[in-house]
Amino acid sequence: MQPEREYLVCSLRDCGFEEQTAEQYIQYAEKDCKTEQIRLLTRHRKKLMDNLHIAQRRVDIVDFMIRSVEQS
Repeated sequence: MQPEREYLVCSLRDCGFEEQTAEQYIQYAEKDCKTEQIRLLTRHRKKLMDNLHIAQRRVDIVDFMIRSVEQS
């Protein structure tokens, strides 16, 4: 495997791309389809941010519960 492709595969895996989407991204990269690459990256970023916001709300609830127990 080429070093650039191997790095790209590792990066996509590390940021949570599903295998099929990662392969699609690699095909776009090999064909120099920057618009499609950006579209996939943007969609994945939105998904990650949605998950981050859900996790933050959960942390806020746990923090509230901790304060409630400490104050009682």
